[in-house]
Amino acid sequence: MNPEFSIGRKAFSLLELLVSITLLALVSALIYGAFFQVSNSSLKVKESLSQSQELRLLMKMVLDDLQAVQYLEHFVEDEESNSQTGIISTLEWVQSIENNSSPSEVSNLSFHASVPSRFFKDIESVRSGMDPQLHEIGYFLEFDQAEGILEFNRREDFYIDNDLTEGGRIQVLSESVSDFQVEFLFREIEQAAGGSKEEWTAEFNTEERECFKTGEPPCLPRAIQLSMSLQGASGEIVSDSQVINLCVRPCKPELFE
Repeated sequence: MNPEFSIGRKAFSLLELLVSITLLALVSALIYGAFFQVSNSSLKVKESLSQSQELRLLMKMVLDDLQAVQYLEHFVEDEESNSQTGIISTLEWVQSIENNSSPSEVSNLSFHASVPSRFFKDIESVRSGMDPQLHEIGYFLEFDQAEGILEFNRREDFYIDNDLTEGGRIQVLSESVSDFQVEFLFREIEQAAGGSKEEWTAEFNTEERECFKTGEPPCLPRAIQLSMSLQGASGEIVSDSQVINLCVRPCKPELFE
């Protein structure tokens, strides 16, 4: 060994090595914790954005259908007819989890709409481009006992019949919807001091043979407010509410033929 090479050389002590390892472990833990926190925050933001996008798409589908609502005057012109048309919306109690002692009251909505069929692409008339574009549409929440989940469904009946609330095919649109509320602008009451007061109702049932005779109750509401909520896997809830104006007679007489 060269004596000159070994002069002034100093090895790490055991204490210094232990301190270095400890500091390295602390720095690694801090870096890992920060990374995990950022990653977890990123996942939450991603989930929230995904929920918001799903909510917007679902609300757009419902509102697009409602914008095309129709009251079929000829369908109920016979005084003896028991046919239903327009809008029927009731409040129903549904549970969100199995054996839930606190069910929620949500809307069950049915109406006639002038929209292309979504669920009957297999029918020959649809394949040949002869869709009548007049169907029964329904939206409702239902608890699936077998799966133990709350489902948001869209019902579509290709052929209209006397019963506006039953029949057709049902498609599950989402398993994340936790609330579905529809409210209707029933009438606007003129105030003595000027202006008007809006009267909203959570339930609506078109009086098929009365509305055009007296104008009260209306065949269709003047406006509809749709409110929905989605709950993600993390338990976070996103909600939205929108109001649309409807065409009521006489704005488009063809909607009532």
